[in-house]
Amino acid sequence: CGAAVAGEVPPVPVAAAVAPPPPLGPHAKGKDFVDFDEDLQVADIVNAVAEGYAELELVKRFSTVGMGPSQGRHSALNTARIVARETGRAAAEVGVTTARPPVYRERVGKLPGRSYEPDRRTAMHHRHLEAGAQMMTAGLWWRPAFYGPRERRESAIAGEALAVRRNLGVIDVSTLGGLEVRGPDAAEFMNRVYTFAYLRQPVGRARYVLMTNDAGTIVDDGVACRLAEDRFYVTTTTTGAERVYRTMLWWNAQWRLEVDVANVSVALAAVNIAGPRARELLARLVEGIDLAAEAFPYMGVRAGNVAGIPARLFRVGFVGELGFEVHVAASHGEALWDAVFDAGRDLDIAPFGVEAQRLLRLEKGHIIIGQDSDAMTTPEEAHMSWALSRRKPFFVGKRSLEVRDRHLSKRKLVGFAIDDPFAPLPRESNLVVIDGRIAGFVTSVARSPALGRVIGLAYTAREASEPGAALPIRLDNGRSLAAEVAALPFYDPDNLRQEM
Repeated sequence: CGAAVAGEVPPVPVAAAVAPPPPLGPHAKGKDFVDFDEDLQVADIVNAVAEGYAELELVKRFSTVGMGPSQGRHSALNTARIVARETGRAAAEVGVTTARPPVYRERVGKLPGRSYEPDRRTAMHHRHLEAGAQMMTAGLWWRPAFYGPRERRESAIAGEALAVRRNLGVIDVSTLGGLEVRGPDAAEFMNRVYTFAYLRQPVGRARYVLMTNDAGTIVDDGVACRLAEDRFYVTTTTTGAERVYRTMLWWNAQWRLEVDVANVSVALAAVNIAGPRARELLARLVEGIDLAAEAFPYMGVRAGNVAGIPARLFRVGFVGELGFEVHVAASHGEALWDAVFDAGRDLDIAPFGVEAQRLLRLEKGHIIIGQDSDAMTTPEEAHMSWALSRRKPFFVGKRSLEVRDRHLSKRKLVGFAIDDPFAPLPRESNLVVIDGRIAGFVTSVARSPALGRVIGLAYTAREASEPGAALPIRLDNGRSLAAEVAALPFYDPDNLRQEM
């Protein structure tokens, strides 16, 4: 069965029929679309060939055919046929363009690449390592988190904070952004780009700076030091230097003021000497500067030599104690650090890191931009309306803030305290839940060794933001922890310590 029968003629193989492609003809009505992604018609492809782009890849780049989301999957063949017709070739000779993701999946192995972000270290980096610092990243910078073994983290941070409160501490603040604003219109420029008033700021004085965007939300903060009538030195947050610099350049391109802005962040090194004995230490090093409170008041700016190094000195108080920031050229940063510790050895000087600094500023109720604020935070929500000069005719964000004043948000940033020293420590981002509804969240929290209780900052409902109001915090385990809204600042509310 199935064997060939003698005399039968074997069948002749017949080639499979191939349907000819539909003709390329213009529509009687409407448009002749080839690529719906890019709104291209037959005439666009014909025009590309007429311009001399006879190869399909060149036609693609001239006309953008196949560059949309479909990556040419619905237009490649018709494009090839049109090019073939116009150049007198077969479509097979013309070919089709390469389709890319998302039409085809990408191999994960093709995605990794080198990181081109710079890895920045301050001039004192090796001194921190020699002192046993545990390093952390802040923006692009490596900074000491605290000094000592990792297993003693909490006690090390508390010890550093108490050293500043009771005696003397030094922190490397070279990572702060530094911008030079110079020119005849420098004061006018500062007056527009920041919310405070700077036209009449005296030479030799510093003022707080707060930057808002067009929507009136907080962008950055720092200090503006007036070095001359036509020159300011402005500090920014560690992570905000590049952003603020670009913002300044963008606005000046619109305003056309006679001012030049230079980013000198990496050209400088700086230390903050803080604590009750800060003046005593600095007196051993300075030349040509009177450090007395009357001659060099809080928020004062002076220039002179520190340990023989040309320096700028600012009296500022981020940590809430008598303090001096000393700024020098980056090439002298390590020499400055060594000189400060050599002079303060008999004063029991101690370095402190970022974690202790954050604890100290929390005790003073100072916010950290990006931690205690988000992309929607306004100065009014963060208790910073004092930093707005309402009498100025203009500053970036003023119009939006005036509108927001008529429509206050439902939340408020408040301080809170937990008096039980053995209470569990909430975590940043733990929710504030009032009557079963989310009213806010924790932004900063720590055990304060100076105050003997847990303190923090959190957003809560505006109607529950007065001191004494309950602030229930939901912990990670789902339990509710009773906290209470507290007046700010927690420490030295009359600012006697930092202004002495």
